[in-house]
Amino acid sequence: MSNGLETTLPIEADPDAGASDYESQHNLQSSTASMTSSMYDFVYENGRQYHRKSADQYAMPSDETEKNRLDMFHHAQLCVLGGALYTAPIDPAKMHNVLDCGTGTGIWALDFGEIHENAKVTGVDLMPIQPTWTYPNVVFETDDLEKNWTYEKNHFDFIHSRHLGMSMRSWERYIQQCFDHTKPGGWLEISEHTLDRLHCDDGTLKDDSAVAIYYTAFRRSVEASGLDCELSAEKLKQYLRDAGYVDVSSRLYKVPWGPWPRNKNARYIGAVGAEVLSTGLEAYGMNLMTKVGGLTKEEASKLIVEAMKDIRGGQVHGYHKQWQVIGRKPEVGDE
Repeated sequence: MSNGLETTLPIEADPDAGASDYESQHNLQSSTASMTSSMYDFVYENGRQYHRKSADQYAMPSDETEKNRLDMFHHAQLCVLGGALYTAPIDPAKMHNVLDCGTGTGIWALDFGEIHENAKVTGVDLMPIQPTWTYPNVVFETDDLEKNWTYEKNHFDFIHSRHLGMSMRSWERYIQQCFDHTKPGGWLEISEHTLDRLHCDDGTLKDDSAVAIYYTAFRRSVEASGLDCELSAEKLKQYLRDAGYVDVSSRLYKVPWGPWPRNKNARYIGAVGAEVLSTGLEAYGMNLMTKVGGLTKEEASKLIVEAMKDIRGGQVHGYHKQWQVIGRKPEVGDE
């Protein structure tokens, strides 16, 4: 059944939409147990905690607020994909070694490992924010995916990569390493979303709206940091083909910012998204806007507060685009 998100058609807005009925019912924050703080080396900026060793490469925080946001974001992603953890046509019986790139709190790896008990799932991230408890078949590692991988080549039956746009400097090299370490016949799935702009189908996103002004400042800061603001499904698919993957395809999803869509499932996802954005606008933008975007903390904070009013108000019908891009490593004898 369609959830109203996988589409190239406009999202229909509910003229009676508002956030008030969702704010109390759908505050869906969750959390996972974390490693002891003695294992961390932190810096504190603008009232948020960052992991020192990755602060120059990854501009987002690593505190409990961010871990809760990541877990809630995972819930939103499950809703976007209709409850699925992935879209690639993998064979569960052949899932022996699985790699989760940018595992964050490890929640995707844990969910996958619980379902696929015979698979060894390795979750890797720049920041050691994963739980100390885990399933016997799930392990977590702290490493930089942009450096040379030390895994065995032709090893992973499935590599899952989700939302690395705020840290990845060389997508071509990263995807080539994914290919080198994918087992022949195995799959890569990459989930990414737009960073270039917020989208709108009905003209309610005006240039002078607070959320549009926030996004302009955010994009300017992302560009100044050297990240690829114009990443797209077509770019990712070409990178996969260049690396050697075949059967490359993508799916497009429109993910609303706020509970404004008429479609019930899309409206719910927008409501969850509003909760994610309640700390996410700061997580994504504060560090970059104050370090390289030319804003003071006070200016950035005001932008964030005003943008959230637009999102919760339901009158600005903005959304971001998300792509699920998949490719298979050919086997010997493939045409």
